[in-house]
Amino acid sequence: MAKTVVVHSLDIVHQGHYPKLVARLTHDRFDGTAQKVSRDLLDLGATATVLPYDPVRDTVVLVEQFRPGPWRLGDDPWLLEAIAGRCDGDEAAAPAARREALEEAGVALESVTLVTAGYPSPGCLAERASIFVGCADLAAVQAFGGHDPGEDIRVHVVPFAEAMAMAADGRLRALTALVALFWLALNRAELRQRWRRGSPASEPGTSRAPSRP
Repeated sequence: MAKTVVVHSLDIVHQGHYPKLVARLTHDRFDGTAQKVSRDLLDLGATATVLPYDPVRDTVVLVEQFRPGPWRLGDDPWLLEAIAGRCDGDEAAAPAARREALEEAGVALESVTLVTAGYPSPGCLAERASIFVGCADLAAVQAFGGHDPGEDIRVHVVPFAEAMAMAADGRLRALTALVALFWLALNRAELRQRWRRGSPASEPGTSRAPSRP
């Protein structure tokens, strides 16, 4: 039997960079009864994350910036991450990934491959995140990025092996970046073979993930 949700109210209680909503709902329980709840949500909507990868030089791009979440928890708030941002309006995730790569890091992606899409923290975030790995020539990437003057971003071009070492020793702590990097580790040989043949030029938009043996 399909489970149901009844919405009693959905109110914006704070209109900030991320609107905060309070949802008052009644939803079905597994025991057949219903439960009335109130839930706080940050309304991010659709987002796109991309890890640019140069298959010739075997390097990736990570961006570093101040993040208030780690700061609030007493951790180092200058976080290394994959490039990410919200989709604008009804913008699809793949074009958003391309746009964010250009705006944040000055990287023009030749091709993007969808790794996965899902919900990073579904208990409190209304966010559906799409994660990509993108093919790019990273030879001329500059150290400082950020199209928006309000953003303070440092761009790092990192050898793949070093990025994996950063994941192993805790220097890379952003989970979406780790998902993209670990997926790249599983598919890197096939991607390098395919992308170095020049196939990204024939793959506008989004390509499919390589099949696993």
